[in-house]
Amino acid sequence: MNAQITSTISFKEKSFLQRALLGNAAFSGTSGLVMVLAAGALSIFLGLGNPLILVIVGGILLLYMPILVWLSKQSPVPAHFAWEVIVLDVVWVLGSLVLIFTDLVPLTSSGKWAIALTADIVFVFAVLQYLGLRGQQSELED
Repeated sequence: MNAQITSTISFKEKSFLQRALLGNAAFSGTSGLVMVLAAGALSIFLGLGNPLILVIVGGILLLYMPILVWLSKQSPVPAHFAWEVIVLDVVWVLGSLVLIFTDLVPLTSSGKWAIALTADIVFVFAVLQYLGLRGQQSELED
């Protein structure tokens, strides 16, 4: 029980930016794991011809997750790394929009909705991280 209290206190002591990065890590890791383990079924659901792309993207997300976890443990979080994460999230969202609104990939209607929902979540993380970074910079200036 003592370890449980310590981890709860530790989480509460994290800054808003650190918690946003940790949430992003959890979402990235979970998404990556699902993509790798269910690539075949997901490729059919999305309308992709080859599940290999999901395995590759999922693998990249699984490699990205520990970087976000490491970054969430930095105090303060280095601003240039936080900006890189925010930019990568925005690039993900823009790439998703390209996939949804062009015919580069013949996605199913359900696939487009799934990509849109994922992009929405990634965008929320970008905004939360941006707000957290602004808050951290304000605290450092005081």
